[in-house]
Amino acid sequence: MARKASYITLFILLISILVQFANFANTEDANNDDPTTWLGHMEPLGSRNIKHSVTSVDQFPKPQDFFRDFVAPSKPLLIKNGAKISPAFKVWTDDYFVSLPGAENTTVFAEQRKKENRTIPGMEMSFKEFVQSYNNSDIYMVNGVPDILQKDILLPPALLCEDVKPHLVDTVMWFSSGGTKSVFHHDDVENINCLYRGSKTLLFVEYQKYKSKLRLDNAWGGFSGVDVDKVDFTKYPIFHEVEFYEAKMETGDCLFIPFKWYHQVTSVGRNIAVNIWWKHLHSFVPSKCDDMPTGATLDQFNFTSLKKNGADDDDDGDGDDDAAESDEPENLMEMLALVLKKKKHLSYDDFVNFLKDNIQAEVKPEFEPDIMEFIGHVFQSTDVNKDGSVDVEDINQLDEKTFASLENDLAELEGILGEYHDPMYQIEDDEHPEDKSHHEEL
Repeated sequence: MARKASYITLFILLISILVQFANFANTEDANNDDPTTWLGHMEPLGSRNIKHSVTSVDQFPKPQDFFRDFVAPSKPLLIKNGAKISPAFKVWTDDYFVSLPGAENTTVFAEQRKKENRTIPGMEMSFKEFVQSYNNSDIYMVNGVPDILQKDILLPPALLCEDVKPHLVDTVMWFSSGGTKSVFHHDDVENINCLYRGSKTLLFVEYQKYKSKLRLDNAWGGFSGVDVDKVDFTKYPIFHEVEFYEAKMETGDCLFIPFKWYHQVTSVGRNIAVNIWWKHLHSFVPSKCDDMPTGATLDQFNFTSLKKNGADDDDDGDGDDDAAESDEPENLMEMLALVLKKKKHLSYDDFVNFLKDNIQAEVKPEFEPDIMEFIGHVFQSTDVNKDGSVDVEDINQLDEKTFASLENDLAELEGILGEYHDPMYQIEDDEHPEDKSHHEEL
């Protein structure tokens, strides 16, 4: 008995020494100013970082519970077996796909590299051609769920409410032979991803916690240029300090990805997944959920971005193309172009007021000094002839590189304005956006 007690004592002492050593190593690493010596340098994203698990449930919560407990407070949720309720889980095979009427005439978009690279153009092909070739090539499909497949997918039960329907935005289908890796990015929508084949690992970074410390270096596209296989801490030092959430999805699982949460996805094995996107609404909890039919499939709903792109062109029955009727600018760059067509010239004060007009608030805010400095930078970059105003001629004189930089700056400004739209993401008194030059670029 005494010998057993001594073994236990030694074991406890050993664990204590190891913990102290780990803490010492981490402290030394944190105090080291040379990023090339930090643990995780040139290793896969998140390989040495603290990782938290994602809350998991065995079935979809009721809509009110889902929105109150996860969507409104912005918390990811893994729903085990959530995709198994859809017919797609049983019937989606390659033979089924190529046998579908319309498979040959349905056009889809495919990326040309399994490791996502948004600088490489994709290509279009028929759905049937994709299914017959994806196993022997490096392509993967990223496309809205084709019409011929929408009847196979149920709208997630957590979204089955009359007052959620108007806010449905889009669907995206991801289809590959496996081994795909996404860029590190975020989406300006709420998102449920359901996995019908294969497995996925997702790494998240909480937006609210890190929004003031990081900046995507491709803000226009909402993604980072970091190599997710070899993170260079000299270029992206913020990745050394962030804490991740990790979710491991198996076939048949669904995952809620909150609005603006940064994430990166790695897929293993033949992989088919579908995203359902809907508009972010602060503190929204639906109330009209009792009369919705269970088992409703995607073809029974209208998704706003699909209508914009030509689906249901004459939805109101007036004989006109509603897509054209609702051809409104979708971002600040398009808004600026539209304003310049009408106003011809924008002074600096006009430019500031133009930005304030795009904030949906009863009282327009006063911008913080750092934001005003950034706005000044954007205005000066746009005023090519330096006459103190911006006009269409200025925009036309921008070279390709400067124009791309302006798009990126306006996208970043759009993100900053979003802080004023939503009380949940408003800038606190002790947390102001840093000057552009001080942001960590991801």
